[in-house]
Amino acid sequence: MKKHKIMQQKKYIARSMVKKELKFTPKKEKDTKIARTRDAASLVLLKKTRKEVKVLLGKRSEKTRFMPGAWVFPGGVLDKSDYKIPETTKLNNNIIQKLVVSNNVQAANALAIASIRETVEETGLILGKKSKNVSHINDENINNGITIMSKKGLVPDLAKLVYLGRAITPTFSPIRFHARFFMADAKHLLGKIKTTSELVEIKWIPLKTATKLPMADVTEFMINELIEYNGDISLIKRKLENRPMFTWKMGKQWITRK
Repeated sequence: MKKHKIMQQKKYIARSMVKKELKFTPKKEKDTKIARTRDAASLVLLKKTRKEVKVLLGKRSEKTRFMPGAWVFPGGVLDKSDYKIPETTKLNNNIIQKLVVSNNVQAANALAIASIRETVEETGLILGKKSKNVSHINDENINNGITIMSKKGLVPDLAKLVYLGRAITPTFSPIRFHARFFMADAKHLLGKIKTTSELVEIKWIPLKTATKLPMADVTEFMINELIEYNGDISLIKRKLENRPMFTWKMGKQWITRK
């Protein structure tokens, strides 16, 4: 019985070491301390047309310190205020277990809110719903995504989020993140696309050609993950047990699935 249990566990754990080109990841100086990871979240938005599935990508300014000129998903670092936003919709409990937050519901919701907030700030697009219980926590910051939403009577709609995967920046980088990638269907979005100082170009790009753009290895990996499922959000949602964790070890990509 014990042997059978171990085999069952191995069935759901797959690791692959793949030698690939490292893109847009700086390397820290020798003999410097390994940087601590910062919690971050991104929102992968997909739009289905009659012919194909498109993904929303933005080009980072050449002036930014981290990944200048790279095409990325909207997203960013978790903010303390993300913990203070009253949740009016619920994040799926099965997703919470995948976020590596020790099943802390508040921390999981904060990550989900961060992905929506950053998307509002960087693209003008809103994954939200009407509510009488809007948050005015960030009213002093007119550029904060939650402030922008609250002025429209909207709150983050966590129920529309699907989990795609997570990634940890390798230890050899001077800037490191533990990023969670959520996704949502463009049909739920409100607002219009607008560029910002951070994302100077924003486009809906066909999934099958998106990786031809200059982008970080993690972005390329997540797009290829989407291509594996033909951009079918409902199918990815059903395959939650197969969501990846992406990083680098010994100069190679290291992918774990549990």
